[in-house]
Amino acid sequence: MSPSSDRRNAFARWAWPLAVLGLFLLRAPHLSGPLDDPHSWRQCDTSFYTWDFVKHGIDVMHPKVSWLGGHGTLIFEFPLPEALAALLGKAFGFSVVWDRVVALAFTALAAWWFHRIARDLAGTTAARIATAVYLLAPISQFYSRAPQVDFAAQAFAQGFLWHAWRSMRGGGWGHALGAAACGALAAMIKVPYLLPVLPPLALLALGAGSLTALAGTFVALAGTGAAFLAWRAHVNAVNGAVPDWNWLPGFYKEVNPWWWYVGDWHTRLKPANWLKLAHRVVFELATPLGALQAAVGLFTSAPRRDGGPTPAIFAGAWALGAFAYVAVFFPLNLIHNYYQLPLVAPVALLVGIAIGRQSGHGNALVRAVAVLSFVGIAALAVLMPVKLHWYRVDTLREAAGAAIAQYVPENDLVVVVDHNSEYSDPRTLTRARRFGWPVMKADLTPELEARLAHEGAGWVAWIQEPGDSMLVPPAYLEGSRVARVPLPHAERSGLTAGAAGAALDTLHLYRIALPGGAPR
Repeated sequence: MSPSSDRRNAFARWAWPLAVLGLFLLRAPHLSGPLDDPHSWRQCDTSFYTWDFVKHGIDVMHPKVSWLGGHGTLIFEFPLPEALAALLGKAFGFSVVWDRVVALAFTALAAWWFHRIARDLAGTTAARIATAVYLLAPISQFYSRAPQVDFAAQAFAQGFLWHAWRSMRGGGWGHALGAAACGALAAMIKVPYLLPVLPPLALLALGAGSLTALAGTFVALAGTGAAFLAWRAHVNAVNGAVPDWNWLPGFYKEVNPWWWYVGDWHTRLKPANWLKLAHRVVFELATPLGALQAAVGLFTSAPRRDGGPTPAIFAGAWALGAFAYVAVFFPLNLIHNYYQLPLVAPVALLVGIAIGRQSGHGNALVRAVAVLSFVGIAALAVLMPVKLHWYRVDTLREAAGAAIAQYVPENDLVVVVDHNSEYSDPRTLTRARRFGWPVMKADLTPELEARLAHEGAGWVAWIQEPGDSMLVPPAYLEGSRVARVPLPHAERSGLTAGAAGAALDTLHLYRIALPGGAPR
């Protein structure tokens, strides 16, 4: 073999691993730094779980949020990612970097399982293209390194699908148990993310050939269902134990709030809502070129592999499951763009099928179109987060949180008031690493303050914005002022975070008297 052949073989052997490494290095600049937007609200809850685990011990059955005062305990999901991040935090000191590293690790696991599915379905070339698109998707770029649990749930949902498929193909009980474990974890972390994989799983079951081949899948489904029911029973018991603070504006208990999960039909009947979601799919998920290639993928004829389903039909079934997931959990999808993460897999698979087929076409022009479209998708995907103004930092709450942490003792409870605080808002309290209650400015009255003081509140932190008369602290607080701290608010001034001359807000800190008027 000639030296040139050796070089070509070495390049072919290392090109794909290096490409994947490059796709993950794309996230490296955003692994450090403060929590950022979009949706830092949800990241704050995740990060606070981790901080509390580091500070007070890992208890995955009783995680705590910042905004429920001294009670704190509330479950949103099985906090496996937070527990893993807390192990790193205990070893090296708490940092949001560890949440991001864990999120990135689960992204790698999700991409690995997705690649296995795509390769078994459509071959190596299509699988590599699909996986690259999966990792390039703008929302994948952002949320793969955000302190959130979504890629963990996505990884286990895809692991459930792949292991169940392998079990049907005679892979043995190891794959059946793998599917059960993945399904159980997906259901406990974020059960809606399992819905999109059920139609392709049903398609695979139809082609299994015998009930014997489906035995492992039945076991996996039963295990998943049992884990979900047991976990929900625990969640409802824990969340139901939250004190009955019905006097707190906006209060409700997180016990099966289906009104929040599924909403009503009225929201689904507004065309503007569907257009909003379609816009996200095109610009935040697929890119315009990717959306076009995904549509082509639905009608691309590609051969079956090893008796498996037709690639386009399988991907179409996955897309149908994703659509059903959006339709069922419509309010969650409409409000939060990260709820579109389960759509990335079927869209990327369709793009991989289309471009993979085009890249092997006998016509050189078609092959050139395939290459150019992939390059275009990659370029648009890399540029889109900048265009969408992602990775922006909430400098106001970062500064307010730092000031509160400076003045308020660690074990004291804080009432936080700003221009849009409301019940369950963790954004300032989490950054302060303090427990307390967020309250809307119009809701804070002497009576409400007295109730919160009875529950243990020791401080009021009031964030005032210049020129907003509604945010001037009420006169009754003046006698208990402890500090007045200027806060930079770079976003309003149009400056970058920490830039000189950024407009100033003011944090007013007040000490709350004990019930009966005694000083604390």
